[in-house]
Amino acid sequence: MATKTGAAQSMQTLRQPWLWFAAALLLTGIGFWPSFLSHISAAPPHILVHGLSATLWMALPVVQAVLIRRRQRGVHRQLGYASLALAAVVAISGLRVVQTMVLTSNPGITLTTYKFVLLDLTGIALFVAFVGLAIRAARRRDIPLHLRLMASSAIIPLEAANERTAILLGLAPDFSAALYVSLVSIELICVGLILAEWRFSRLRWPVPALLGYYLVMHAIATPVAMNPGFQAFAQAYARIGG
Repeated sequence: MATKTGAAQSMQTLRQPWLWFAAALLLTGIGFWPSFLSHISAAPPHILVHGLSATLWMALPVVQAVLIRRRQRGVHRQLGYASLALAAVVAISGLRVVQTMVLTSNPGITLTTYKFVLLDLTGIALFVAFVGLAIRAARRRDIPLHLRLMASSAIIPLEAANERTAILLGLAPDFSAALYVSLVSIELICVGLILAEWRFSRLRWPVPALLGYYLVMHAIATPVAMNPGFQAFAQAYARIGG
């Protein structure tokens, strides 16, 4: 009986994706506290917009969960539609952050910077895809898929945050090593979520897809970053609108 009760409680926890958002928000706050949050007033405008919009995005599901618990479904729905504008701000400001990252690294741009360009641009594309598919799932009344897609979108910012946390905790001496420490941490998180979902619920595709993405990035980051064609693309992209 105790085993069944524990399994039921674990299943109930798994069905509360807002907890994933809350945990992701906490970890992101820890990672970005020294370099951004503690000096937020001095941040350049595009960094400030991206940082605040991403933080609001990760906090939004917690608010939405409270609204559902209070049976304020109308407000929940209206806030969901309004969040599309927030998602757009997150993505667009993120694209600008990638540009300035390259521009401020020149002329001494490193291989690690090119890796960040690859991870950031593909991560933004994946974020947009997850949000778009989450909207479609919600319109089709597939709420479990909607929740998993939205929860997966919250994991994406952890890659950058965990890099900084790895350096903060002394797990990596620099960003070159921290990048791979972060990738491994995200992969382990995804594996844990997959095992939990497989054990206590019906396994759906978003988290496995996210794991696949990070495994691919882990494998190709160095060769792609070393490719002269990709380096030329990164430089050209950084000059768009300049």
